[in-house]
Amino acid sequence: MKKEVKPNVGLTEAEHFQAMENLQEIQRLPSVSPINLNYFGSEQCTPGYTFGPYVRTSYVLHLIRSGHGRLTVRGKVYTIQAGQAFLICPGEKTVYQADQKDPWHYMWVGFHGLLAKEMMQWAGFSPEQPVITCPNIARLTDIMDHLLQTKELSFENDIRRTGYLYLLIAALISGNTGPEKRISEDQDTENQYVKAAVNLLINSPDPHIKVSDIADTIGISRGYLTSIFKKQMGVSPQEFQMNFRMERAGNLLRSTDNPVGTIAAELGYTDTMSFSKSFRRHFGVSPTEYREQKVVLVTGGEKGSYTSEHPL
Repeated sequence: MKKEVKPNVGLTEAEHFQAMENLQEIQRLPSVSPINLNYFGSEQCTPGYTFGPYVRTSYVLHLIRSGHGRLTVRGKVYTIQAGQAFLICPGEKTVYQADQKDPWHYMWVGFHGLLAKEMMQWAGFSPEQPVITCPNIARLTDIMDHLLQTKELSFENDIRRTGYLYLLIAALISGNTGPEKRISEDQDTENQYVKAAVNLLINSPDPHIKVSDIADTIGISRGYLTSIFKKQMGVSPQEFQMNFRMERAGNLLRSTDNPVGTIAAELGYTDTMSFSKSFRRHFGVSPTEYREQKVVLVTGGEKGSYTSEHPL
């Protein structure tokens, strides 16, 4: 029996909890974009409320609007208060807990993208400093308040949500006056190599371009390229290229009426059947089935009433 897949976006609005999840379902920009929004929310936590231990798959920024709490990451415990922010990076196991007497009210946003790591470095975050103080916390929470109002599923709101994410990160960077804003020469060199590799991966007409050829073009070894690429992007060059092509295919299937064969050819596939097999492996459904899916907004009035189909 064919598995029925119903893509959806979740919207929860409870008395002390608001959240919008699964925004990947309406994302019209592939992960190669500088920054992409995954989910966001706001919660006035109950005393002692704890989340984790949990490992995130994207960057998650928390802004502390009021109250206190603690973050545990990489074996260290950080006491956090209103006016500060903490960042969780992909692959990190974290636990955070609201204070028993003065529980925090935090707002969060999850995101991914080509420049996500670099943007967070410019904001002042680092592995050694996952918590920063935000002198312009009022501005940051005001942007989040506006983001929380973009509830409807529309192309206009898709653009507006992305715009608010950029505004939020820009404000975060403008509030950072510390030395952490500077990126080391080694980091900058690695960033340039990875950006060059990404450019070659997404623009090559060959969907099976070899990593060794990319490394030769850039002028570094294959092993070094693979190492820094995984460190920066979280996946290998081959996985990145496949993810990009499949996300691009999904966007074209939903935004155009082009035949599947035409889309396959546009992405560099000479065989439609090969493209369809790759597409099914990535999304779990055929290109035709994917095109027929309609994204649904699933609403709930209680925290936990919606379960995301994507890892947080």
